[in-house]
Amino acid sequence: MAGLAVSVAGLALALAPFLQPPPPTSERELADILAETLRGQWDDEVGARRLRDPSVIPLVWSATERSVADTPNSIAGSSGTRIRTQALEGRLHGSFDEAIRRLGDGYRQIPSGRLVVLGEPGAGKTVLAIMLVLGLLGNRESGVAVPVLLSVSSWDPVSESLDDWIVQSLATAYYNGRPEVPRRLLDRRLLLPVLDGLDEMPESARRSAVRGINLACGDGRGVVVTCRSTEYEDVIAGGAPVLRRAPVVEVRPVPASDARAYLSAVDWPEATDWSEVYERLETEPDSAVSTALSTPLMLSLARTVYQHCPEAPAGLLDHGSRHEVEDHLVDRVIVAAYAPRQAPGELSSAGPDWRVQADEAERWLTYLARYLHQYRERDLTWWLMSGRLLSLWAGPAIGIGLGMIVLLGASAMAALMPTTTAEDVLATGAGTGGGFAVLAMFTWFAAPERPPGRLSFAVRGSLGRLRRGYATGLALTAIPALPLMAAGAVTISIDTGWSADAVRNYFSGITTLLAVASSIGLALAVHNWLDAPPERSSRADPLDFLVQDRKSSLTAALCAGTTLSLSAVPLLAIVVSADLVIMAVATGWSHEPIIEEAVAGLAFDDLGGLLVTMCLCGAGTVLALLVLLTRAWPRFLLTRLVLAAQRRLPWRLMGFLADARLRQLLRQSGGTYQFRHVRLQERLASRSLAEDREPPDPSVVTRRRRRLTVTVAVVIVALCLILSKALPSDTSQATSITGDIDGMVLSPDGSTAITLASGEVTRWKTETGVRTGARHHPRLPSAEGPSSLTQTAAGRIVAYQEGTIHAWDADTGEHLGHPKPVHLHDYQDRSHRCEYDIEQSVTLSGDGTRLALEGRRCLLVWDVVKDAPVALAWLPDEQFERHIALNEDGTRLTVCSPGGLASRAVLVRRWDLAGAVDADDVPTIDASGRSHIDLQDYFRITLSGDGTRLAASRNNEVRVWDTGLVPGTGRGRKVADLTGHVADVNHLALSEDGSTLAATAEGTARFWTAESWR
Repeated sequence: MAGLAVSVAGLALALAPFLQPPPPTSERELADILAETLRGQWDDEVGARRLRDPSVIPLVWSATERSVADTPNSIAGSSGTRIRTQALEGRLHGSFDEAIRRLGDGYRQIPSGRLVVLGEPGAGKTVLAIMLVLGLLGNRESGVAVPVLLSVSSWDPVSESLDDWIVQSLATAYYNGRPEVPRRLLDRRLLLPVLDGLDEMPESARRSAVRGINLACGDGRGVVVTCRSTEYEDVIAGGAPVLRRAPVVEVRPVPASDARAYLSAVDWPEATDWSEVYERLETEPDSAVSTALSTPLMLSLARTVYQHCPEAPAGLLDHGSRHEVEDHLVDRVIVAAYAPRQAPGELSSAGPDWRVQADEAERWLTYLARYLHQYRERDLTWWLMSGRLLSLWAGPAIGIGLGMIVLLGASAMAALMPTTTAEDVLATGAGTGGGFAVLAMFTWFAAPERPPGRLSFAVRGSLGRLRRGYATGLALTAIPALPLMAAGAVTISIDTGWSADAVRNYFSGITTLLAVASSIGLALAVHNWLDAPPERSSRADPLDFLVQDRKSSLTAALCAGTTLSLSAVPLLAIVVSADLVIMAVATGWSHEPIIEEAVAGLAFDDLGGLLVTMCLCGAGTVLALLVLLTRAWPRFLLTRLVLAAQRRLPWRLMGFLADARLRQLLRQSGGTYQFRHVRLQERLASRSLAEDREPPDPSVVTRRRRRLTVTVAVVIVALCLILSKALPSDTSQATSITGDIDGMVLSPDGSTAITLASGEVTRWKTETGVRTGARHHPRLPSAEGPSSLTQTAAGRIVAYQEGTIHAWDADTGEHLGHPKPVHLHDYQDRSHRCEYDIEQSVTLSGDGTRLALEGRRCLLVWDVVKDAPVALAWLPDEQFERHIALNEDGTRLTVCSPGGLASRAVLVRRWDLAGAVDADDVPTIDASGRSHIDLQDYFRITLSGDGTRLAASRNNEVRVWDTGLVPGTGRGRKVADLTGHVADVNHLALSEDGSTLAATAEGTARFWTAESWR
């Protein structure tokens, strides 16, 4: 043991340097790595947008003439107007690389590093921002601020500062959600924020955003902002000193000559004639079509639409306003994107079902546009969709669904344990599955909108990550454990008090919970170890985010579950040993077992080892499922499946979005998708909302109602079929609605039944279930109810209550005679004493003349008429309930004695009272017949008066046996299984000869006869 301890200590010392936090990489190196990542990402985006295409639309920008900036001297500083001209004028024409180089060089001459880019919707502001980022990254020197292009639509300036939003955005996109590196870069001013789309924020948020920019950049930090011209004029008028000192460039409308040159260079399909449009562009520059085609966005849409749709461009001249022309093009761009391709180098020609694909794509994109409009966003962030698009009932539904799976697994493992009953299996499964369902619900709601993760293996700094994960596991376990232990302490204090045994058990419970908490802590420590903060930035791509988070989620869940399964038993052994040592030291080490014996007590046989292994694997699986519920990929997977099943989105959503990007319907912004332009998003969203406001087509409503009616009918029929198979068939001959009753007995011939409810006696016909004697309900003097009740063949009702015999006329309810007291005596011979208790079993003979009572070691039959004992039967000292029956005239006594908890058999005895002999002046009888019956978990028992039949119930089932006493076989025989009740049976009754049976459940009595069960 000492050598092992020294070895472990040496290993810990050797690993300690690797487990400490790593030395920080310089911010200069981190900035260079981020710059390389961004350059590769935006180069790919430029290729996807085809900005390097030689036939790209010329983009012209120059200093704005709007009154939104200070004087040139305050902007340019000592270099004067010359720098202003070089920085604020340009044209994208010819070489794309040369254009971005000139744009980057011009920006570097702005002393403040601040720039505002304005333009009309679709003018190319975002393209200019991308060009600026690439121009600054192309000739960037080490240590210079890295330009980062961010879409401002995702910023909430009211609740988050600009710096915090920049850090979080970069952390999510490039650093696995960890903010450490972006924060260091921002603090050292190694980040140049390029804020795109200020106009896409709501007006109230836009003003707050300008205030946030003024506050963050007021100390000389550079910033680039893009915005629509009108919106910027409005917001700058409210006061923005930092932005007013920034030079402002404006993207100019595309000249008619450039627009004609661009359109003329396209290889149009045959019969596509643009001559009328060209003429309007040249002669009427202020016309609707001329102003609409003055932006790069509408020119590119016109090229896409008329190159792939069989329409004449002259149709654009029919619209009377610019917005009508733009709407005309936007409405057809999705169909054009899926139409067959003709130009070389583009997507392959569409199949024959391209129109169906276009309609589906339009429906799906409309749904996504409406979703983004609802949340006032531009970024389609896939890991946020689960918390927004799923119903609030998704958490409970997922918890219940996973709980059912856990229930089945726990029930299967419980069924393998020896001496386990069906009730134990169901209780174990229900408890485990229900507990997991609750945990799953809490987990679902406790970890919403978690950003995607990425596997990151790093040895250095492991100690801190392991420590934080272990502390998290302890804290999560303490949430339910502390209230549980407090409740246990209160219960012990109130119930039994703090005896030595109670203290010992309570301390053992604490140590066991500590072992469980430690095992969960180790599992979460391993889970947290895999989430190392990355030093290198990685490219932001939505599909790559999804793939990496899937790998990270599955690996983390597998490692956490495996750690829990492997660590539980060793930690339990350690805790048990520590428990023994502590208790031994506390009590002076007096005859306690040694630790080796305690640990040996954890050994299992083959079956026990298998069960323990299965339980540990089950616990690990449960933890793995809970870990998965906290991650982004499993939540997105559930969201995608639900929305696809509802036909709102495709089954392969990410593949569809990537394809839509290739078709120029979407664009990529970091790790998210956006619509190609906000105009397309707004058009789809507004069209969807307009369709919702339109009155529905009556024929569509009728079809929906018919489908709903058919669906409801099918569900009802299916439920009826399921219930018919699941519920027992009714084999009874009659049913009565009795209400809740206290007892029931049948007449000797089984023709009528008597029920007792709150002291009231009611008669029922067993053949029809109809109540008889409805006008006369004889009542007992006490509401406590009689100990025994019978109906005689002579039409009397006889009851034994509190030591007195009462009799009534069954038809009129008239009391017959006076109550007759019964004077019982205790009898004793040389070795026995028969004592009676009013709580013991009591029964009357069929004619009401004799009474049988159960004593503590005997059975006594009493003659009510003579007020004298008839016979006494001595019984063994058995500590369980007996069931007694007397025949019609009280000459035969039958008793049924259950065989104890360990046996399912009962012993039936029968005595012939005529054979009683005096023993020490006590008339005594010996058993004349014995029989055994295997009840098979049937526990509610009744006997026929002649002792030939026994009936018992289990839940809602009733079974009848021949006792075997008359044939003398000594073994009972099952006669029938009777069904009809759905709820548990409360009362059973057999007629004198056992030919009629009555059973009650939930206020209903059912009657069976021997003819019906054969």
